[in-house]
Amino acid sequence: MVKCCSAVGCASRCLPNSKLKGLTFHVFPTDENVKRKWVLAMKRLDVNAVDIWEPKKGDVLCSRHFKKTDFDRSTPNIKLKPGVIPSIFDSPSHSQEHSYSVMDSPKKLKHKLDQVISELEDTKKSLRNVLGRERRLQKSLRKTIRELKDECLISKETANRLEAFSWEWCQESIEQDYIS
Repeated sequence: MVKCCSAVGCASRCLPNSKLKGLTFHVFPTDENVKRKWVLAMKRLDVNAVDIWEPKKGDVLCSRHFKKTDFDRSTPNIKLKPGVIPSIFDSPSHSQEHSYSVMDSPKKLKHKLDQVISELEDTKKSLRNVLGRERRLQKSLRKTIRELKDECLISKETANRLEAFSWEWCQESIEQDYIS
């Protein structure tokens, strides 16, 4: 069976000519602390369990995910130095393509979502208040124009122009509130 690199978005496969191309494959450490660091560095979730992915016995990472300084090249067989952690996962778009690769934990994402929902509700409330205030000011302005017209302080024509202007101004103001 051909082994494939477990890193998200990596298409490296362990083939007979892989070593000739300088590509090596490395099983996950048996030391639980180091293995946990490898898994966390990968930022990969288990699709079925909606939890951090856990490597199985035959799972491997290819040499592309390690720095050149992470390798012990003093022997004919290239090995990783003890305790090194994979650090090269240079495919930033893979977190958008695969649901099992995330930057934040589900709890953190839920908290962020709750914050955004709360901000949205506050913004809706604020918009309702602004629109209500807008309507009250428009009514007050119309009332003032009517009173000025009734007391003959302005002509009918001026009153009509003011009402038309105030209506257009209020509509433009409301439209600008929606656009901004």
